[in-house]
Amino acid sequence: MKKNFDIDNLNEVDIKLALYMQDLFDGFCSNKGLQYLIDKARERFNRPLILMDASGKLLASSYDAENVFQFITDENKNIFLSEDTLSLIYSNKTNDTLIKETTSNRTLINSIKIDIIEIGELVVYENGIPFQDIDFMLIDKVSALISAQLQKNILLNLDNNNLPNYLLADLIKGKQIDESIIENKQHYLKWARADNLYIMVIGSNRQETFDSKISTIFRTLKSYIPITQCIIYNPGIVAFIDQFLFDKLFNTNNSDFTHFLSKNNLYAGISQKYTLLNDSKKHYLNAVKAMEIGQKRNMHCSFFEDCTLYIIYELISTRYDQMDFCHPAVAMLMVYDKENGTNFLETLKQYIFYSSSPGEAAKILNIHRNTLFYRINKIKDMTGISLEHGDEICKIFISIRLLDIKAETP
Repeated sequence: MKKNFDIDNLNEVDIKLALYMQDLFDGFCSNKGLQYLIDKARERFNRPLILMDASGKLLASSYDAENVFQFITDENKNIFLSEDTLSLIYSNKTNDTLIKETTSNRTLINSIKIDIIEIGELVVYENGIPFQDIDFMLIDKVSALISAQLQKNILLNLDNNNLPNYLLADLIKGKQIDESIIENKQHYLKWARADNLYIMVIGSNRQETFDSKISTIFRTLKSYIPITQCIIYNPGIVAFIDQFLFDKLFNTNNSDFTHFLSKNNLYAGISQKYTLLNDSKKHYLNAVKAMEIGQKRNMHCSFFEDCTLYIIYELISTRYDQMDFCHPAVAMLMVYDKENGTNFLETLKQYIFYSSSPGEAAKILNIHRNTLFYRINKIKDMTGISLEHGDEICKIFISIRLLDIKAETP
């Protein structure tokens, strides 16, 4: 749809077009997805627009498309343009910016092709702002970029109705998202309204293998998590999860998500629960840390809230000898057990862990309840501890758990 223009404006138009396309191309190269291109095109055209396939099925749209286009939803939740809207689109199609119109309700339409096959159309609605020469030039360029993005989606086997959202990358980077933006993106950002959110990062300890399988992993992941809530982002795949989905993945007996991770040698780190969407960067970093700890400990599913002691151990180990933080009573029992073949340190650990249920501790140790109390009294006599104060109990138990972690560390 190439148009002639005044030679006096050649440089100005070309420069403006180049700047517009550089902005769009940067988004394409950074894997921000189809919706990003549509949203950016909306900014550049400054008009509502839609992308539809050859059947009139909606593939993507600007936030204000519903103000000028009518949509219908079929029984499979697919969205189509109504017959009346399609009729108006084609009857108002223009190929010439020089035609003087008083209504300014024309449509600019360009074919989207993959391998010379037309698979859809990009439609821009004039919306009271008369088309200019640059609009006719811009739609050709934008259409080519959209075609390339759709081919990328095919490569990753993404469903065009559930395309990744570039806003996820902005949230991960810590960009503050204005409430009005979320309102405008409601047609593909509904999950952001959840009261509770989690971030999950999925990766592998074999990065090269993971990179080669990422399209297959992404395709399989669709059966667990909506693609609109996922993004491919270093060091893996990042998913935003609401409470309902969290419970479905981790708190139901029939969920096989953890098995899916283990079978594919994948590791997932899950953040703590949070509420404010703009806190996403912090929780993304926490999820990454949980995943890294899971990789080291061969835990395919690792929750950040369970990683506290592992993080403390890593922080201590970088600057100190871990034994410098060991409670004297724990150090004494380590030596005594080694010299006498006893199991007093493990007895103390289970007694503290099951502080309100000594019977359960005895069961774990495979001893009688009375034997448990006998050993604990002997430990108190040997070490001088009382086990009556929270501060003492905390120091002892942390010392024991850090020793456990040290023993697990490769």
